Amino acid sequence: MPMKKICLIVLVLCLFLTARAQSEKQPATLTLTDIHGRSVSLADYQGDVVLINFWATWCVPCRTEIPDLISKQRQYRNQSLRIIGVAYPPEKLSDVRRFAKEMRMNYPVALGTKESKSLFTSSETLPLTVVIARDGAVRDVIEGVMYQDEFDQKVMPLLTAQREASATSLPSRHKPIRLQKATIEVNAQEYKPSSVTLRRGVPARLTFIRKVEDTCGREIVIPAYGINRPLPLNIPVVIRFTPNKSGMFKFTCGMDMFRGALIVR
Repeated sequence: MPMKKICLIVLVLCLFLTARAQSEKQPATLTLTDIHGRSVSLADYQGDVVLINFWATWCVPCRTEIPDLISKQRQYRNQSLRIIGVAYPPEKLSDVRRFAKEMRMNYPVALGTKESKSLFTSSETLPLTVVIARDGAVRDVIEGVMYQDEFDQKVMPLLTAQREASATSLPSRHKPIRLQKATIEVNAQEYKPSSVTLRRGVPARLTFIRKVEDTCGREIVIPAYGINRPLPLNIPVVIRFTPNKSGMFKFTCGMDMFRGALIVR
């Protein structure tokens, strides 16, 4: 092949790769109208870390996740975290307004479309959270409920300052709980119960029992606490640990085909 033609091919390839790299760095764009008639645009959030949470009033996991998002918006607001809730169709404006008021959602909520979600992903999953860095670039797309360990790994590094840990805790008028216990059964399709609520700082004992042979839940993994244990059939497996920070943490079969939640308050 003539040298001139080779050089031309290399030049075209370089221009293509350069254009592609530049397009990947372009800030994400999205403009919607919130439930109060105000414009919500990503262009107004330059310099902030933004979480776009696609959800629906008819989606049970979405409803479960929203209190945690409210808490995170309150906790990390001073570190420039901004959450935008986008209600996924089919939705009525009146239903979304009522739900947002009942939940006291402390971040903007807008009615979205399938097209607004497809700007970021082709996934049909709800809830779904898009993580956008301070430069406006999409850094991650989290399918399903965003657990605390995922927030720590994918969002916290984008925030410039860590929340200062509280040195003291408020005195309790109630008698201290010596041990909190729960038993979780693993069947062919899910965990029962699928979520467990724990108190921070109080030792916990969780007992997992696999009830069926044909299931993906043959081990229990709690990534936030470095726990990975096999689950033999019909043999109780006891996990002991002390939850040391508040939030929502996942427990899983290791392949994320089964997911449960530890809600620490």
